[in-house]
Amino acid sequence: MPELEAGGHSFHYMELDGSGPTVLLLCSTGLDSKQWKGLIPHLEGRRVLCPHYLCYPGTDGWKGDGDIDSWMDYRASEAILLAEDGPVDIIGHSYGGFIALNLAKAHPERIRRMAFHEPIVWGCLQHTDRDDLKNEFGEVVETFFTEDLEPEDFLRDFVDYWNAPGAWDSMPDHRKDAWRELQPKILSEVRLLCYDRTPSEYYEDISHPILITMSLDTPPHQFEACSIASAALPDSRIVEVPGGHMGVVTRSKDVAPHLASWLM
Repeated sequence: MPELEAGGHSFHYMELDGSGPTVLLLCSTGLDSKQWKGLIPHLEGRRVLCPHYLCYPGTDGWKGDGDIDSWMDYRASEAILLAEDGPVDIIGHSYGGFIALNLAKAHPERIRRMAFHEPIVWGCLQHTDRDDLKNEFGEVVETFFTEDLEPEDFLRDFVDYWNAPGAWDSMPDHRKDAWRELQPKILSEVRLLCYDRTPSEYYEDISHPILITMSLDTPPHQFEACSIASAALPDSRIVEVPGGHMGVVTRSKDVAPHLASWLM
């Protein structure tokens, strides 16, 4: 298993040999490189890298003092990006899209093209005229961070939020156990994203060609945030796809071809 060091932690990453610009895959919260099994065949012949985030399979747990610092995932992704010889293409989902946009700000010359399925850019909701969506999002944040909320109840709220009521309860036991083990890290990532205040202006000088796939079945405030971010990005395109926020996994045959073809 290839590994890299970032911030005093060892990160496992998936590596597939190939040619052409490297493709860096950045996962969603709660998932690792296995989430891209429906996409990988569309990238045949390309060099592909995908880090496993802090606390995820193969990667170290948190070694620091105090709360988990999820920004370590950015640092690991940055280390992979900077180790490549030439410009890299990035495909990201959700949390991975948030990381990728920050990489593009810091290292624009190291990136060629990017494609995202519903990146998390909730800071953009500061600029919506839809007070109902601001209020809806505020209620979601309150749900996730209710005082003394039990870890199992947080996971139920989180999984059901992105899928449908009952999704957590219907999940196979082995997957629940994996998520239970990851719960502190998932909570840290969700906190980072929910309290992000990055305005849409932040994205205005990211000039890379960017595709964003979105689903009408995603929460309305998520659709709004992505739309605002896309409007700020100088060279972006939105494609509507089925399957909701998790469609890149559950409907990969409908979503993956859009993401992969954007990098050709």
